[in-house]
Amino acid sequence: MRPTDATVRLAIADLLSQRAAEATVCPSEVARALSAEDWRPLMPQVRAVALDMARQGRLEIRQRGQALSPDAELRGPIRLGRAASTTSAETDTAGHPSTPDGRYFVVRGRLWRKANPGLPQEERDALVRQLMDARRALRGRRSEAERRAAREQVDQTKRALGERGPVWWTDGAPDFNRRMARNTPYRDWFAALPEG
Repeated sequence: MRPTDATVRLAIADLLSQRAAEATVCPSEVARALSAEDWRPLMPQVRAVALDMARQGRLEIRQRGQALSPDAELRGPIRLGRAASTTSAETDTAGHPSTPDGRYFVVRGRLWRKANPGLPQEERDALVRQLMDARRALRGRRSEAERRAAREQVDQTKRALGERGPVWWTDGAPDFNRRMARNTPYRDWFAALPEG
């Protein structure tokens, strides 16, 4: 099944989050992360999503180390890098809006808990790598035992990141993970967001 553009955006953000701030990724790396066995047909979609993200200021399209305009005629290999103005929080959520308290980001109206910002960067980077490995293990032809093990690894890693399980904040506020924003105390903030 072909990935959605939102899935491609998250894959780009995940790969960039694993690299140094100035590092880049190749669109083919993104395609391979999405489908290790059948990645070539995904290349046009990955490039199109990357160009759209560049137009929104979420990343830079680079060639030979130079940032290019996303509206330029692109020929030859390109690399994807963080935009100079992109914060780590924006990169972590692929540009989806984050709640004012920084606890959730919103995708299609639903709240998703963000990782614990108090995690040391090295630990966070290692956990993100584990999460990507576990997600890759769910793709392609796998036995039911392999899929079960990979799903368990995804769950354990997300709990270690703070995206699942006990909340990482300490003020006693309840968890609204996976709830529709309009049905939570964030409803007024969400209603005020620009559409699009």
